[in-house]
Amino acid sequence: MKTRNMPALLSVVALLLILTACGAQPAPTATTAATSTPPPATPAATQAPESPDTRIRARDGMTLVYVPAGQFEMGIDAVERAHPAHTVSVDAFWIDRTEVTNAMFAAFLNDQGNQVEDGVAWLEPGAGDRGIVYGHIDESDGVFRPEPGYEDYPVVEVSWYGAAAYCAWAGARLPTEAEWAYAARGPDSRFYPWGDAYDDSRANYCDVNCTYKWRDTRFDDGAAEWTAVGSYPAGASWCGALDMAGNVWEWVRDWWAEDYYARSPAHNPQGPESGTLHVARGASWFDEPYKDVTGRAVLTPSSYRMHWVGIRCAISAEP
Repeated sequence: MKTRNMPALLSVVALLLILTACGAQPAPTATTAATSTPPPATPAATQAPESPDTRIRARDGMTLVYVPAGQFEMGIDAVERAHPAHTVSVDAFWIDRTEVTNAMFAAFLNDQGNQVEDGVAWLEPGAGDRGIVYGHIDESDGVFRPEPGYEDYPVVEVSWYGAAAYCAWAGARLPTEAEWAYAARGPDSRFYPWGDAYDDSRANYCDVNCTYKWRDTRFDDGAAEWTAVGSYPAGASWCGALDMAGNVWEWVRDWWAEDYYARSPAHNPQGPESGTLHVARGASWFDEPYKDVTGRAVLTPSSYRMHWVGIRCAISAEP
């Protein structure tokens, strides 16, 4: 079980000359190994692929990365709300490469309106506290626009219902918690998307730039709060998903139950059938460094609209 402490030039030229004389071309040098085998068909909600392992979703222009079927160790015994550790397998799926942006969510609201579910609106425009504005989507005369300069920032201040509605509108769905965790941790069950050791240059956490008392002044990740999606490419997960650690927490589909990890099915767990709280994953700029991707947050699905919670969608791969 995985634990945290597991912390001759002439010959070449001659050969090329021979190949050229014979009309042959030298084989290209491989720079990156293929990470997965693409599924046999393009999901209905996507356009032509960017590459064998990425696709563009037609509705919102989001790039999705392919996650092949596999298994990993989900949870960790030592982390509250994430135990016991247990082996889980998932079918192949696609997941958004980044968090959904303000520009994308504003387009959704302009098409669907800022609807109310469970007593609250999907988005709280202009949300803030003590004179500080946290949400960066403005509404004027029923039209929603991202604030200039914040178009590519992750949308925040969204309820779980708003997150689920957005994904459905885009031709997708929220990922299950197991799918999210597998995309972040991979078959080797990493503690962070990039490996098992914390690296402040690979994610956005509460560091020296952060204003909260629990900040860690030993690190400087270059951001005081959440920042534009994809700003930490070196923090990519094994399947190419970005910002799965830090920046903002992300809603997943599952309800939460305290004992679910102890009784969940080993294949494609979908979470409890009902509940009062939903799960979010990934931590945020608001959290202290070293917070890894084994943990989870449990949040009220309607009223919990905060400036550290956003969205990432998924699509099941065709069989």
